[in-house]
Amino acid sequence: MFRFESYTDDMEQKWDAFVRERSVNGTFLQARAFLNYHPKGRFTDASLIIYNEKNNIAALCPACVTEQEGRKIFYSHRGSTFGGIVIDRKHYNAKYVVTMIQELQDYLKSQGYAAAYLKMTSDIFSCVESDLFQYAFQYAGWEEHKELSTYVNYGSYKEPILSNFAQGKRTNVHNCEKAGLVCRPLTRDDEVREFYDILCENLGKYDTRPVHTIEELLEFKNVRLTEESGFFGIYQEEKMLAGSMMFYFREAGCAHTQYLAARQAYNKLSPMTFMYYSMIVEMKNRGYERISWGTATEELGTVLNMGLITSKEDFGSSYCNNLTYSIEL
Repeated sequence: MFRFESYTDDMEQKWDAFVRERSVNGTFLQARAFLNYHPKGRFTDASLIIYNEKNNIAALCPACVTEQEGRKIFYSHRGSTFGGIVIDRKHYNAKYVVTMIQELQDYLKSQGYAAAYLKMTSDIFSCVESDLFQYAFQYAGWEEHKELSTYVNYGSYKEPILSNFAQGKRTNVHNCEKAGLVCRPLTRDDEVREFYDILCENLGKYDTRPVHTIEELLEFKNVRLTEESGFFGIYQEEKMLAGSMMFYFREAGCAHTQYLAARQAYNKLSPMTFMYYSMIVEMKNRGYERISWGTATEELGTVLNMGLITSKEDFGSSYCNNLTYSIEL
């Protein structure tokens, strides 16, 4: 029923048009306009275009080749939070989805892959719920991996906003307001660079670096994601104490905090809490239905950062799962 063809650069416009105009679960993170910020050679692209029997595009699968112990692995594109199967509404029914997954499995096996991992779009960023995919993967014998994520659902959030916070967080916000902290957008490149320095300082205590370089963040801001990203800072007078980078999933009504960071020297004041609070207020005022904090897990959900999840719960957060499916071929 379906035909699988490797993505080539000349298909970039058709790929992005499908993600943007036809898919029900695609996001800008699965568009080539985003994926192509990675320099050539960072990943071995193995993305697929899936055609129906009339030779029309039915779905896309952003992916790359990885290797595990000498085995060739088909993996959702590692240059994005989500890869998975991006499908249009016409083919989002039981007959097509079940058949597509079974035939994809057979195709990957015929191409010499030993295993496959598909990281699907989370429900909070999708225009359709993932229940059909969940069943179809189970039906085909794939294993499900859950990564625990949190978000604020404005539909069930009480007014005033602070009433949803744990007492300690409410106190932090009040203290920050008394200290004169304010939130404002970062519009200049030098402001984003200052935020990036804070981010590097913040992650340095865990001996890690941001996933993106400052050059990549500025490329997002000025070229690739001018409408899909934004930066904010928390200031005391003219000193930036904290910052955030936001991704906007407008079709799904969800804003996502890609990065949050605060100066360590001001931990006692807790400008990070004020950053969370400010983003909740800002995104609500912009008309979003949800604001996402991201996952608190690692290694396909087998490791839970209890301190991180507890902190996010203290803002009155709801829960969702990011789902990855794997199979040995």
